[in-house]
Amino acid sequence: MNEYNRADFNGVYKGNSLIESAEITNVPWEIGEPQPIVCTILDGMHPGRLLDVGCGLGRNAKAASDRGYEVVAIDIASAAIEMCRELYPDAGISFQVLDATESGLKPGFDVILDSAAYHAIPEPKRLAYLREMHRLASENTAFHLITFAPSVYGMPKPLASELSEIASTVEFSGWKIKLAERMEYNGNSAAIEDFREKKGLNIRLDDRGRTRLPVWHLVLQMAI
Repeated sequence: MNEYNRADFNGVYKGNSLIESAEITNVPWEIGEPQPIVCTILDGMHPGRLLDVGCGLGRNAKAASDRGYEVVAIDIASAAIEMCRELYPDAGISFQVLDATESGLKPGFDVILDSAAYHAIPEPKRLAYLREMHRLASENTAFHLITFAPSVYGMPKPLASELSEIASTVEFSGWKIKLAERMEYNGNSAAIEDFREKKGLNIRLDDRGRTRLPVWHLVLQMAI
């Protein structure tokens, strides 16, 4: 099992290092606001019942709620969920500590949002994850999956996945790919400064100093 599969997602919210080989003690995906790519996705759909997988500090969940979505937001990190409940006590969002590979939630979501959760799930569990999302979906569910794409300006493998690798797992889980496009995901550049140096990464920044990480944006639909 590689070090990314052993990442301490709960600990990083408490100031511990996310991984063993580099000092990452601030949350790399926390930018203090919802992801721009997620806002674009939300604005392109009619509001419905939405599941936010790996919600972090709830920025995307709050953006969805503000747009009229009924939101259930889950994360395996209990520290993150505690902070979500403190940040948004009156937002009407159901924040829950759950494992996305066996959530126990009831089916019936119109939208499933995975904003950079897929690559955080250990590779051996990704098929189980997609099958669990399939269980929670209906024939009309739109599953938006955002995950790191290989690039000279991006994250290293195995954090970044080739589209063919993802497609194979998707196929065996009962989903099909309706749309696949390359986009950018913003992150906290200061949080990964030591990681970038030690891994020799050439990650670009935007005009606000946030990382510009190449990602796949996949839209999945039920195949069976």
